[in-house]
Amino acid sequence: MKALKSLIKLFLLLLFCFTLAFSHNPKYVTPSEEYHIVKKGETLYSISKKYDTTVEQLKRINQLESNTILVGQKIYLNEKNRSAKYYVTRREIPEKGYHVVKKGQTLYRISRIYDLTVPQLMQYNKLSSYTIKPEQKIWLQPRETKSSKSYSLQTTQTPTPPKKPETVSKKVPDKKTKSTKKDTSPKSNYHVVQKGETLYSIATRYDMTIYELKHLNNLASNRIFPGQKLYLSSTKAKEVSKVSPIKSIKLLWPCKGTITNKFGMQNGKPHKGIDIACPVGTAIKSVADGEVVYSKWQRGYGHVMILKHKHGLMTVYAHNKENFFNKGDKVSQGDKIASVGTSGNSSGPHLHFELRLEGRAKDPLNYLP
Repeated sequence: MKALKSLIKLFLLLLFCFTLAFSHNPKYVTPSEEYHIVKKGETLYSISKKYDTTVEQLKRINQLESNTILVGQKIYLNEKNRSAKYYVTRREIPEKGYHVVKKGQTLYRISRIYDLTVPQLMQYNKLSSYTIKPEQKIWLQPRETKSSKSYSLQTTQTPTPPKKPETVSKKVPDKKTKSTKKDTSPKSNYHVVQKGETLYSIATRYDMTIYELKHLNNLASNRIFPGQKLYLSSTKAKEVSKVSPIKSIKLLWPCKGTITNKFGMQNGKPHKGIDIACPVGTAIKSVADGEVVYSKWQRGYGHVMILKHKHGLMTVYAHNKENFFNKGDKVSQGDKIASVGTSGNSSGPHLHFELRLEGRAKDPLNYLP
């Protein structure tokens, strides 16, 4: 009898060891900056907040079918090398301006085909989820409608309609001037939030970043509400704009390499900076003395650093492998602030460099020596 009990205990011990050996939750995983190791009590949502990203972005990067995750699981934070099915033939945006979804295609795959980002596609199509259906039209560029044209920063302010006859100017033109004069004029220093608008859509409309809007309006989060007034530049914008930064600041090149993308429209979408191709690990230098106002992960841009300089000047360094300074740090011209990488939506190792004056993107080649 004792021998039988011993055999049963031995069997149960072996079964327990066998179960541990094939557990889905590995006990020891090597830490890395490329991924997060799930801890007890964590959710996909809590992890997305920790790394300033979204649940959908993490699900797409890790090819997760649901929000279920396991303790010890690796959750990758950056884009990884994809399997063959993600390598697609790049195409030009068709003249009709949209793509008809085929069976099995995802929003991510379509973005790769036309060299766009998923957030851009969601913005162009006003999508609230990543789910799309076969035969659905996916717009690949902003649709030119009367309303979208009225929001263009390139257009001049609508001239005041003639006052005579009085009956006409009071009724019909008054309504038109109200809709065009609200906050879309280049002369306006603020934007009044409308129902359904987000911080991202407003930043895109005025050729700014979400960070710049938050910084100008002292916002602690991305939450906004209809009727809220969002300032688009500082109150001294007109006074500052008279001072040319090129006269008072002699800028340095952030790194040495080949310019692969210039400032301006690229395949129907705005490119707000220049791309400088360099080997991974190449030192990125501060173009001028300044202060770090942003240094962390940003969707699409990967590891980003934003510096604030004199005279309303800001510089943006994106797709970095690693940032060497944190928010609030002071840097001197020529300091090594980061290293070149491929983080975010990047086709290869390069630095995406932006130069902004009072929140407006400018061509860096007009200011660099």
